[in-house]
Order: sequence, then C-alpha cells, then structure tokens
Amino acid sequence: MAGSPGTLTARGFGRRPAILIAGLLVTLGCPLKAGERTGDVLIVEHPERLVLFNRYQQRLTSDEYRQVPPFVPMVVVREHGYLGDGFTPCAAVEIGREPYYLLRDEGGEFSTQGEPGKTELFRNVTFSEDTLVLLRGRALRLRPAGGGEEILQQAGARVIRLFDHESKTYVRLASAPGRFGWLTLSSSSRPPEWSLVEKASAAGISPEDVLLRVRPVVDGANRSLRQIYAAISPETGPPHTPPSFRLAPARTEIRCILEPGALSGTFSGSMRALLAEMERVLGGTGLHAEISEGTILIPLR
Repeated sequence: MAGSPGTLTARGFGRRPAILIAGLLVTLGCPLKAGERTGDVLIVEHPERLVLFNRYQQRLTSDEYRQVPPFVPMVVVREHGYLGDGFTPCAAVEIGREPYYLLRDEGGEFSTQGEPGKTELFRNVTFSEDTLVLLRGRALRLRPAGGGEEILQQAGARVIRLFDHESKTYVRLASAPGRFGWLTLSSSSRPPEWSLVEKASAAGISPEDVLLRVRPVVDGANRSLRQIYAAISPETGPPHTPPSFRLAPARTEIRCILEPGALSGTFSGSMRALLAEMERVLGGTGLHAEISEGTILIPLR
C-alpha cells in the first residue's frame, strides 16, 4: 500500500553514536540485517528537500545531499523516534545500507526545505537485491520512477532488482546508479525475459556505485576525527591537523588511504572499524574490503 510520510505508524528506535578512543573508531548501532526479506520502503522524488542527518546525527552537507539521488529507496528502520538529544523527532532509514535520519516537525510530518514532490510508502515489500540480465527475444519496458514514457530496455541490459511490490519490481539500472524504475518481470515466460546473473553480483556494480556506498562512511569517519581533534586541542596546546582518510579510485581497485601514512600503525583500530563499516555497505555486491600495506583496498572484479 502506498501512502504519504504522514501515514507512518509510530515506533521507537535507539541511538547510533560514534566515538573515537585511543585511535579506535567505534560505531554503535543495529543496522538492518542482510537476511531480512521484508520491510517498508519510502520513496521521495526530491529527498534532498527533506532535512537529512547522517549516521553520526549531523546535518548532511551540500555534497552529501547530492549523493542521494531522486527516488532512491529508503528502507524504514524506525518510523518515529528521537535524535541523540532526546527531544528532536525523526525517522530512521537506510539508504544503500547506510543509516540516515529524517527530521520531523512537532506534528509528526517530515521537515522540508522545499516541496519534496511525489512521495510513496510501500508496506511489507519483499527485498531482492540481486542482478538480472535482460535476454534477447522479449524486450522489457521500464516505467521511470517519476512517471513519463516507458523506456525500452535492450537485450543484455542489467538491472539490480531491489524489491517487489504487487506485480511489479523496483529496479536500478546497473549502468546508471541514480536511475530507478519499475519492471513487470514474468517468472514463467517462454522464451524467458530475464536471467539471474547471480545473487548481488559484483559484475553488475560499477566503480561509481561502489564509491556512492563507501564515500559516506569515509566522510563520517573524517568528521569524527576532526571533532575529536578539535575537542582535545584546548587541552594539548595549539590545534593539530587531524589525520584523514582519502579515497583513491582506479580501474581495478579503490583504495582508502590514511594521511599521513606514518600514522597507519597508530590508527590500526580505526582502520579495522572502518573496514567493517565498508564490508557492511558493500553487502550484497559480491565485493569485499581488505587491509593491505597500511591502506584499505577494495578490489573491483
């Protein structure tokens, strides 16, 4: 059933603070389990016009807002709750397995900074998150998430199946990480319309899509480092430039490099925690992060 954000049923949720102690970045939370098969999904035409907070309960920057594409599915984790201050109402969602918070006003509606456009809530959908290849002989038409004319999909095109609702499937084009739409996928057609490449195949994910997943994690870690260094500077003398993680994408791999590199041993705990967070957001892609020569490496197969 589709509805507006104001129709969400009240529930509670817990906090997800992050702390840095002795070089160890510790993130506390309960992310959506990969094995869960059903849930509620919120889709908003202009999510950048909502008031969004990241996993560290900080307002998104302009760059971070640009990383949230129109009509991206937001998995509802908790519909009503509060930020860490205990009185700011919000909803907790996940976008690409990354936690976010949507600010609410006193009446329970989502706070906005402009008209958010078409907004739909889909209850109790079935999640898929696998990669399909569309086969020759039975071309399929994609209905864009925002409406408009259907787009003929050519044989060989790959789509990431996200969730099923009634007789339609919400998908993302593998060739365009920010484009979503609906397909009607028959499971018994002859000849077949589609074939499962493999569950969450790495072959169907682009380097750009990998960056979309891991960049918010790296940005959050860097913000925590800046905040910790700013907090301890008054006690330790003149302010020091905090270390930071930098993403270095290449054709066959993506590296996350700690700068200055001489601190990689001191911040090994932070790197292991960041590695775990990357593994979480990469869940379902078939890709894995590893620590190699003092950097975090994501091989692109």
